[in-house]
Amino acid sequence: MKILVVDDTEAILLLISRFVEALGHKAILARNGVDAIEQCRLEQPDLVLMDVMMPIMTGPEAAIIIKAESGERWVPIVFVTGIGEENALADAIERGADDYINKPVNFRVLEAKLKAFGRTLELNRKVREQSERLADYYENAEEEKRVVRHLMEQLVNSERLSDPQLQYLLSPAESLSGDLIASARTPGQALHVMLADGIGHGLTAALNVLPLTQPFYSMTEKGYAISDILLEMNDKVRQVLPVGRFVCVTLISIDETTGCIEIWNGGMPMVYLVNEQGDVVSECRSKNLPLGIIPSHSMDFSPERFYSNGTGYVVACSDGLIEARNQQGEEFGTERLLRLLKEKSNLKPIEYFQETFLNFLQQEKHHDDVSLVLASFGANPNRDLKVNHHSSEDISQLLTADFATGNQSTWRYNLVLTAEELRYVNTIPFMMTFVKEIKSLASSQSDVFLILTELFVNAVDHGLLGMDSKMKMNPDGMENYLTERVRRLAELKEGRIEIDLMGVLLRGHEILRIRVKDSGEGFDWSRSLQSGEVIDAVPEFTFGRGISLVKALALRVNYVGIGNEVEVYYAPQEI
Repeated sequence: MKILVVDDTEAILLLISRFVEALGHKAILARNGVDAIEQCRLEQPDLVLMDVMMPIMTGPEAAIIIKAESGERWVPIVFVTGIGEENALADAIERGADDYINKPVNFRVLEAKLKAFGRTLELNRKVREQSERLADYYENAEEEKRVVRHLMEQLVNSERLSDPQLQYLLSPAESLSGDLIASARTPGQALHVMLADGIGHGLTAALNVLPLTQPFYSMTEKGYAISDILLEMNDKVRQVLPVGRFVCVTLISIDETTGCIEIWNGGMPMVYLVNEQGDVVSECRSKNLPLGIIPSHSMDFSPERFYSNGTGYVVACSDGLIEARNQQGEEFGTERLLRLLKEKSNLKPIEYFQETFLNFLQQEKHHDDVSLVLASFGANPNRDLKVNHHSSEDISQLLTADFATGNQSTWRYNLVLTAEELRYVNTIPFMMTFVKEIKSLASSQSDVFLILTELFVNAVDHGLLGMDSKMKMNPDGMENYLTERVRRLAELKEGRIEIDLMGVLLRGHEILRIRVKDSGEGFDWSRSLQSGEVIDAVPEFTFGRGISLVKALALRVNYVGIGNEVEVYYAPQEI
């Protein structure tokens, strides 16, 4: 140790300092209180041995200043006191002195006290080092949380969460949430909602759910089905996260145009469909493992389908909500959640729920992340079709079947698929990747997606597979139709679909021509046009939007040849 010895008696000063040095310590000398303060500032001693009564400044006066200037660094001060200095000694100890030793100095006792203070100083040094390490660790942890929070805010598109069809509650148990809510719309305006729950909570759980955002947004934007998105997310989770990490997911797709609601539940609590009165009309329990546990080829990503006949909500939540407890240890539970959805309030449903949930907790903190999603359906079954009127009727008459061949084209994209490719290529999302790059179609991707989808599905279903749409009119007809479609497509040996996109100039405006041709038998379109029975009929059921939707969006629809080829002219919306 570096020990400051302070005494105005030269003999005692030398005697104690020599003894200190004999014990292996370094002795620093001072002869009064002022001198002691100066040496402390210069030498930063580990311990001070100081006389009480000294000229210029006494020991207790110097001790007060030394303690104050040492701050958080502990510098033990031991007074060497004579008989009759008890009052001054008591005053010094009250002001911060740590110990004393009587004169004449018993060197055996002094040696023992120095050893004791040495051990305490060493322990104090270790505590201080650990405190500094803890402070550094806390600072680094806070910086990591700040970075992850920034990443999550960037990766989760908060603007899309303001979709009028979506209400949600997200309450983290710590500064970061392991629950993730994301929403986006396909080019066909179907609403996709994802509720993900990473294992645990806090920073590690938040990192677990981050890999899901990129495939969710990018594939939804291109119009992929949720089964395709789930496959990509499972591959991503297995690729990025360490072994043993997984993510529970509920993925919801609501297509108001068809009235179809698709739900895939992997490890999350039951998802409910409730009507406007709050009554449960359907349930979707978890039948799948969370993402990241087993390879994609061993999982079933087929969603459950429901068809709405009215208005209501899809209700999804994390287990943190169900298992939240109040001060009495009472669990929130599913029954309470469903009961709240039936209660009437002037507040929005999610606001009323949040208020009631906070009252239930009674200021008790929930120990897991809490999230709730209310996605409405049925409120806007008819899509607002924006028909382009800037080309008048007489112009549309110019768009004959051979119009494109006789006029200047600005760009062209052609795709031919055989039966083999039709079984595994996601054709429309694949083509939308190209459409997205065409500047003149930037504001019309939704319309182009709908037209392409209808023409392509008609070509495959009716042209190649010979499907009859009347199947959809029976009870469970849509499910039977889709099941039969999958079977026939798997058994399809021959067939060919050709899709041709072309930009054509018409009176200074670029017109999009979409031509779809299949290798099927076609149909007598001229007789159908005369009777108006098939292609002009307004569909009675929402799933039968078909060619009526295309005609509402397009300038003109031309059937060619034997009816296995259709040509659609569309005027892109102006940017």
